Amino acid sequence: MMTFNLHPANRAAKIIDAPASRHYTCLSLFNNAPEVTYKRGELIFDARQQGQYVFLVTAGIVKISSFYQKQEMLHDYHLPDEIMNGEAVYGTEKQELLATAATNLTKVKKIPVDYFREALENKPGLHQEFISHLMQSLSRTRERLLRLALLPAEQRVIHFLITHTERAGRRVGFEHVIKPLPTHQEIGYIAGTGRQTVTTVLNELRRQGIVHFNRQYLLVRNLDALKEKAGL
Repeated sequence: MMTFNLHPANRAAKIIDAPASRHYTCLSLFNNAPEVTYKRGELIFDARQQGQYVFLVTAGIVKISSFYQKQEMLHDYHLPDEIMNGEAVYGTEKQELLATAATNLTKVKKIPVDYFREALENKPGLHQEFISHLMQSLSRTRERLLRLALLPAEQRVIHFLITHTERAGRRVGFEHVIKPLPTHQEIGYIAGTGRQTVTTVLNELRRQGIVHFNRQYLLVRNLDALKEKAGL
């Protein structure tokens, strides 16, 4: 069982040499870390922990946001097997961020930044994988900002559904199941629009037979048709 009160010379070795971590992936560094479960809306970390830990989502959805002039601004949202707060490894100064559970039964693990950094130094092959995690997050943020600038609200909702289906959907035959599903309010927050717009778009897509949904899940019946409506 991993412990965090290790002699500095043995820290990274103990993390990555755990029996379940023989493939030495970035995700395997979290194998023995404790898992904490959060309810929707619960705070996972704020500026006080931002420089101390690297986090891994293991279930549910986590949103990353900040406040500007008392208004909350979304930076990204994370799904299972995605690393959060990785920028802390480089000790760079950045905006104070908040991580909040966007779904019930959201589960997260964390390990100290120092341990993560030393693991990367001891296993150089992990560094390229870690950079890939960071670049994916930056790419999602850039694409979201472009959609906010260029697309009408209804199209932003459809683009979110496509992106979220490809990231989080479980394929069942020709259909895709998304569970858990963010609330219409959360989808609107991510897409930069209101809850009523999200509800209107989803109801129209359901009427056309492209999606089906309830409070527990969303079923994308025809992803190609959804992409066609988005002009992709």
